[in-house]
Formats: sequence, C-alpha cells, structure tokens
Amino acid sequence: MKNILLIFLLILSLQSWTKADDISEFEIEGISIGESALKYFKKSDFKKFYKQTYPGSDDYLGVEIPQHLSKIKFSNYDSITLNWKKNDKSMKIVAISGIKLFPKNLNGCLKERDIIASEIKNILNNFKEETYEMDFGDMNDSISYTIDLKIKDGSIRIWCTDWDEKSEKENNWEDDLSVSIDTKEFIYWVDNFAY
Repeated sequence: MKNILLIFLLILSLQSWTKADDISEFEIEGISIGESALKYFKKSDFKKFYKQTYPGSDDYLGVEIPQHLSKIKFSNYDSITLNWKKNDKSMKIVAISGIKLFPKNLNGCLKERDIIASEIKNILNNFKEETYEMDFGDMNDSISYTIDLKIKDGSIRIWCTDWDEKSEKENNWEDDLSVSIDTKEFIYWVDNFAY
C-alpha cells in the first residue's frame, strides 16, 4: 500500500500542469468566447438590454446587461457586455466583459485590477503584457488604468476607469473596473472601423 501511494505521489509531482492558451477557456460569469449568447438569454431578452453602438460601423452588435435585467445571477460583476457579428444568427460571442462599480474608490479598483491580472497571468502560458494609462472624454478628463494581456487569439484586458465629474453627472456613471475578453478579429474591427 505504501508503494502504491509513493508511486501515485511521484506521478503527481512529475505531472506538468495545464495552462491556458485559448481565449475560449476563460469565462466571465460562466460565459465564454465562441458560445452562443442564445445559450444564456432568449432573443426577446435582448430588447430590454442596453444596446451598444459604434459610430463608424455596425458590423458587430453588442449589449450591456445590468444585473437587474438579467435572468442570470452575477456573482462578480454589476453588469456584463456581449458582442457578436451583426449577421450571425447564432449570436456567437466574440467579446465579453464584466463591469464592477467602484464609486469614488480608484485605489480599491486598482488593487482589485492587480489581483485579477495576477491570477490570469498565473494561468496563461504565453502572453505579452502592456500596462498603460489613457485619457479620453470631451476634455480628456477621464482616465483608464489598463493592463492588457495579449494572447495568440485575442486579448484579456483589465482596467479601472476614473470618469470625469461631468461624465458621471450627465450619464449617471460611476468609476468602475472592467475585465474584457476579446477575439483578435473584434479588436481589429474596434481599432480600425468602429470609431
């Protein structure tokens, strides 16, 4: 019996642990890239969700689904977003993100961003990391603090947005943490055609 246990422990110690290489291996609220949005929501549900629009192109469609409109109980985020190709009747997800509110708490947001990024980096096999800040908005007063983990078939981006006071007031927005999983194809479209 001792020998069997010893052999079992030896095999376990020599086993190479699996790391993630495929973007579809990651989930946000149990939903992955490549799955049909219709697996989780009825077609009629999408009428009540907040539509995402892109001024430069309508090749992709998207929605934001806040917790209060979702039949799925979210465990980590206050809302999620889903994107798919416009003419794809199966609504295969090409981008998904989770959004967690951090009203007036940038330090708390940055701490959680770093924890999430560290956990993801521990499971990635090959990735290229970029960390940057980006100003945006009418007066470039809003700032995002971003960690972008690029992998072979897309990107996992974790960022905190510190909205400017005007945007918060006019849109009823709050500072937030976002985690997005995007295919290379969707990223290319956003960078070159969406705006």
